Amino acid sequence: MNHAHALPLLLALLLPTAQADSIYKSVDSAGNVTYSSTPPAGVKAQKVELPPPPTEEETRQATERIKQQAEMASEMERSRLEQEAREQAKAEEEARKREAQKPIVIEKPVYVPQPVYYPPVSARPRPPRPPLPPVKPRPLPNP
Repeated sequence: MNHAHALPLLLALLLPTAQADSIYKSVDSAGNVTYSSTPPAGVKAQKVELPPPPTEEETRQATERIKQQAEMASEMERSRLEQEAREQAKAEEEARKREAQKPIVIEKPVYVPQPVYYPPVSARPRPPRPPLPPVKPRPLPNP
């Protein structure tokens, strides 16, 4: 329960209110519902039974629940703040580690040889070669 809603509820439970004798509910021709402490003239009204006011015990229990919820909310807030502090410390530690691992920057230029690209010798196709003449076998020497 939200604290903004708890306070009006608590006040409504704790403060004695002047309760009307009865409440009347009426519906007009447009379908609008109206509640009033006096019966409306010329419109059929239905008497609404109100629940009894809360007892002392119900009021005390509601007050205790509100206190418990407030304590729980403050505990959760404290836990959240501790978690955020741990996460922040971890992030700062990681940033320090990254800072320590930064590469060394040399202000003076250094020559670094680069691979050299050699284009193909000829980009155009070679003309076809004429066929080779047939080879005649040589006679074997006589022994």
